[in-house]
Amino acid sequence: MKVIPSGDIQRKIMEKNNIFPREIAVYRDILPRISRLLQSIGDPVQISPACTYTTDDPKTMLVFEDIKERGYQMVDRRIGLNLEQTKLVLRKLAKLHAGSAVVYQEDPEVMEPVMEGAITTNPHRQDFLVFYKMCARQVVKLVESWSDPSYSAILHKIRNLPNTTIAKGCQVYTRDDAVFNVLNHDDVWTSNLMFRYEDKVTLNDVLLFDYQLAYFGSPGVDLNYFLNGSVQDEIREKHWLEFIRYYHTILTETLRKLRYSGNIPTLQDIHVEVIRTGFHSVNAVFCLLPLAMMENSENAEMDVFLQESAAGEAFRAQIFSNPRYVPILKHALCRFDLLGYFD
Repeated sequence: MKVIPSGDIQRKIMEKNNIFPREIAVYRDILPRISRLLQSIGDPVQISPACTYTTDDPKTMLVFEDIKERGYQMVDRRIGLNLEQTKLVLRKLAKLHAGSAVVYQEDPEVMEPVMEGAITTNPHRQDFLVFYKMCARQVVKLVESWSDPSYSAILHKIRNLPNTTIAKGCQVYTRDDAVFNVLNHDDVWTSNLMFRYEDKVTLNDVLLFDYQLAYFGSPGVDLNYFLNGSVQDEIREKHWLEFIRYYHTILTETLRKLRYSGNIPTLQDIHVEVIRTGFHSVNAVFCLLPLAMMENSENAEMDVFLQESAAGEAFRAQIFSNPRYVPILKHALCRFDLLGYFD
């Protein structure tokens, strides 16, 4: 069962940003259509847990099947996903994306609730965006604290990032209707995934849940966020091109089986979209990874994280100074600089 959080700041942000109505629309109207399409081509794959009940009265609530009874379990978010786990998630994403492209082609109006991205110029949704600014500001403070001359050029480039990160994020979510677009889960990370193993050894399946930020746009949104925010650093670096090709293979196979009549993207097209929406990789490393890697014993209340107070500042400093996070950040900063994401 899922209800609006009780924390005051988080609850108000979710209500302002239409979070639950968006998720209800995905589970009630979009995912069932994708499932039926996949079943029609003999693919019984389940992408997400079944949502058995939704209501807005007396308060918004979603009820889901208990997938733990079927052997699904969480993984340790602090470690990140290995090669096998990553490819299984990409396989599910490719099928979700392919099915959604066909659904949109058949009935564009069904995607109306997910047409606005998480980062937007909408004046009613600016409270939510404070999070991205805070994370960028904390990264700048952290890099300053290193006093490392080898990062001075990067530090110079990112000092103004707290003021420009929203504009850069809006570019990520600027949909180009001339290219291939899909339903992005838009929050694919370890805590929104549950894996199933046969005999506790052989990886068998994965399910995605939490569609609160679902967005219809470039597949680069999901690919950048997932691969940079949930995959072990060395695995991602070694297999990046393999991951993109694997995703593309499953995507195009599924589109052809579904007889998608639009232009099927080439592998190069997918690479272009990943680069075009590449700043979402920065969002993943700056905003998701610090939270994903923090110890379970730490206070994980988002209300505290979002506070402009001494307690909020101390909490953010504690999370970002994690000795397991800092080496990953250092490597990512150099990579992002070479890709031009800070220019």
